[in-house]
Amino acid sequence: MSYDFDQRFFALCLRASVAKEIMMDRSHDLSLADIGAQIRSKGISSVEVTGAALARIEQLNPQLNALWTVTADIAREQARAAETEIAKGEYRGPLHGVPVALKDLIYTRGIRTTAGSKILSGFVPDYNATVVEKLREAGAVLVGKAALHEFAYGITNENPHYGPTLNPWNTGRVSGGSSGGSGVAVATGMCYGALGTDTGGSIRIPASFCGVAGLKPTRGRVSLYGVYPLGYTLDHVGPMARNVVDVALLYQILSGFDPRDEFSEDRALGEIALTKSLKGMRVGVPIDYFFDNLQPEVETLVRKAASVMEDLGAHLVPVKVPGIVEVTAANLTLLAVEAYTVHQEHMENRAGDIGADVRKRLEGGREVSGVDYVKAHLTRMRVRREMQEMFGKVSVILTPTTPLTAFPLSGAASQAPVSQGDDKTVKLRAASTQYLRGFNATGHPALSVCCGFDSEGMPAGIQIVGGLWDEATVLRVGYAYEQATDWHTRRPAA
Repeated sequence: MSYDFDQRFFALCLRASVAKEIMMDRSHDLSLADIGAQIRSKGISSVEVTGAALARIEQLNPQLNALWTVTADIAREQARAAETEIAKGEYRGPLHGVPVALKDLIYTRGIRTTAGSKILSGFVPDYNATVVEKLREAGAVLVGKAALHEFAYGITNENPHYGPTLNPWNTGRVSGGSSGGSGVAVATGMCYGALGTDTGGSIRIPASFCGVAGLKPTRGRVSLYGVYPLGYTLDHVGPMARNVVDVALLYQILSGFDPRDEFSEDRALGEIALTKSLKGMRVGVPIDYFFDNLQPEVETLVRKAASVMEDLGAHLVPVKVPGIVEVTAANLTLLAVEAYTVHQEHMENRAGDIGADVRKRLEGGREVSGVDYVKAHLTRMRVRREMQEMFGKVSVILTPTTPLTAFPLSGAASQAPVSQGDDKTVKLRAASTQYLRGFNATGHPALSVCCGFDSEGMPAGIQIVGGLWDEATVLRVGYAYEQATDWHTRRPAA
């Protein structure tokens, strides 16, 4: 080998090394799909990516409080196994070797699962939830268990036992709940995807407040086996990630029939074709309810998102969403009774160990009559049918995810001003689930994606809702919108 060739070879290696170093230094900014492709091509290894994610957690988690249990040793072991398998040509798919996190009410064998409570602070399951088994089969690497509102019964993630989870765009604001830890971990690159649960908006609220994407699938599409319940007929498990492509990758792995889950339904998944065009798509834009009580900036961003979809070829159709007021109220009735049923023993024997806000909600469940509970179920089934008829006329409907951006923490940690006056902010805060709860009751799939930022730099979200079992169309619309905008590429300064 000649000297000149050695010099050129050394220069090429140096440039490759520098490029890799730069990529690793900013690996937390990459998407799940991008990091998975790099792992598959052996441009970087799962061990390197996992080490970078753990370093990111060590840097940011002490302040943001997104993960309560960091599974560093397990993650490194799983990453080494993934690296060995990939080197041998035993590639499992786009999640192989990719760091992910789980909301801390999803059972993990041998790993503490608190459900955000003092009562379960020492609980260590002896089996994995079905969704955990699916992620492990896909070769994903678990870096930690994510923070949540106590027992998933709240929207702020201000937890009295483990502390608040702070919004990375402004640490004086809430992260949203109850899957706030998952939203923050994804937004800041502590992991590339995370699982949340959603009973009345608990995936979509933190997705909106943290500027990420989150999908509540059709009820029965993703197994609930091994997931600590809140509302038996309302709970959903779903993925959260930085963009729709990543959400779709996770969703395809998580979905499928599970005989161990009595609520699971055996429905074919079908093909998910993500395209940049919405030509021929009929997008329903509600003419009432969903735009009745919004922060003006949020309404402006949502209206602009609708215009973007129209530019992509969609036909905007004014619609009235049938029964939305009734079914939203029905959700509250169903949840009150079902949550009390889950926690009856806790309320009778350990009520003092439950945070004041959650305890008050649980107490309300004792007061609901059997008659009202049955009526709520009848309303749920009637409106589910009526909504499904509406989706025979439109492909999806487009709404705001939340009526406001992330509001200030209630505790002393908040440094954020209340920009709209106390009375209006309190009302909007209480209404944070008003556009979301109804679709838990009917079971329709709903996706939240970022649609811009307000004047204070806080993200806002649009909700895309589709017909039952039609996640493919919901994801297609979300993807096309993301490809026409750059909101999903923005990262918090943290």
